[in-house]
Amino acid sequence: MQIEYKNIDPKVVVSEIRNGRSLESVQKVFGLKFKSEVQDLYLKGLMELGEIPQVAFNKTAAPSIQGPENQERTIFRKRERQRPPVSNPIVVIKTGNFRTIGHSGSVTLNKALLIEMLGFEVGDSFEIYREDDMVVLKKAPSPV
Repeated sequence: MQIEYKNIDPKVVVSEIRNGRSLESVQKVFGLKFKSEVQDLYLKGLMELGEIPQVAFNKTAAPSIQGPENQERTIFRKRERQRPPVSNPIVVIKTGNFRTIGHSGSVTLNKALLIEMLGFEVGDSFEIYREDDMVVLKKAPSPV
């Protein structure tokens, strides 16, 4: 989309910037709203002076749609995700605080939670797996 600026010669904008004016002052002198307009005029001025090659920034027009009779519309429906039946955990421990994943990707489960609240012992081994949005620790029979 080419924007036509009212009575502003892009070559004058180039000369003003070369004379040491900042973008903000050129913007105020010519009454432009945005710095990008100054940059656009500067680019056009450099192209007109032949210092950079001519570049067209026009977007190609979208092909015109003649009507719904020439157009087929494919409708996609999202399938419901089938979830396996979830067995409710035997013991649910509600604690006053939440566990979060740390920067290194670890989750800290402290002694008070594992041993005192959940009843595990030092040296127990676990299998870890995911069920929907839960992470499950299942006690393994022997150390892994």
